[in-house]
Amino acid sequence: MANIKTGGKPRHLSHSLRKVQVRTPGGSIVTHYKYKTHSKHICAICKTELAGKPRGRPVEIRRLSKSERIPERPFGGMLCSRDSRMILGYRARLKHGIIKQGDVPISLREFVLVK
Repeated sequence: MANIKTGGKPRHLSHSLRKVQVRTPGGSIVTHYKYKTHSKHICAICKTELAGKPRGRPVEIRRLSKSERIPERPFGGMLCSRDSRMILGYRARLKHGIIKQGDVPISLREFVLVK
């Protein structure tokens, strides 16, 4: 039964759906309700798009296996591979005493310094 006050069905009153006006083959204009598109995952350092991270609604992501959701490597799903290699290089140099903590750029310290 249609909701008389708003002219739509209760399931369409949610703001998680977006309204799309569509012209049908008969010439009339109707409202279709579609799920919103989700933004792409980005690297925390260089802001490039992450490979291996699927886009989708949370219910679609939950249906994937764990290995399909995030890459199985250090900083997987958070940093791109180029930046994670750079961070691991800084960590190794810190561990072996080649550089000091002060030599690490401030923007990278949260990733390099192990708590």
